[in-house]
Amino acid sequence: MLDVIQISYHEPYADDNFELLQLFAPHAKRVQGVEGIFNAHKAAAELAETRNFYVIDADAIIDEKFDFNFTPGPSKEQWPGVYETECVFVWRSQNPVNDLLYGYGGAKLFPRKALIEAKDWNVDMTTSIGCPFVPKFQVSNITAFNTDPFNAWRSAFRECAKLASSIIENGDNTDNEYRLKVWQTKGANRLNGEYAILGAKQGADFGRAYSKKPKTLNLINDFEWLKETFDAAT
Repeated sequence: MLDVIQISYHEPYADDNFELLQLFAPHAKRVQGVEGIFNAHKAAAELAETRNFYVIDADAIIDEKFDFNFTPGPSKEQWPGVYETECVFVWRSQNPVNDLLYGYGGAKLFPRKALIEAKDWNVDMTTSIGCPFVPKFQVSNITAFNTDPFNAWRSAFRECAKLASSIIENGDNTDNEYRLKVWQTKGANRLNGEYAILGAKQGADFGRAYSKKPKTLNLINDFEWLKETFDAAT
């Protein structure tokens, strides 16, 4: 069975979600408190012992129908000349604020070697380490990012900045515009939904303003900057 690694960085329910994860993957491991998303994923790759490994975010509540049985084949082609073991697979998750179902916050399966050798990345972890991106359409979890005002705002800000900037390679702009609209308009009556909507609107503005300035756009991965921006906005 492939390694399963939870990545956490001060999420309020990380311990509870890890206990739930262990019901589905008793051998699951953790990377805790590593600053920077790129650094945390590199640490997960170093911890992994299998050729490919799953990454689960700490705010993920695993769906009861999901399992970790999918194993990419080293001789099975995803596309001509591209083998499954060379790809990044991303499952869908359910958004608890606006009910969107897509790859945001879903389970991910990475090739260990490519992640260890990665020197840099382009804002979005799953699409910028030089590996083909493959969406999987099963729902793996609920992404419970709305546990408190800051986490709700931060998650929406980061995701909508990515969507609005079109930084995700080979992204579908029609899908992106639809998701942006939903993020900015749906779920005000849900837990911390008003903060998610505020973050979505401000993140979309930020993404459009700095779409051609990746260094500035990469501030969405600086959690101290995000906290300062949230405090100023609220």
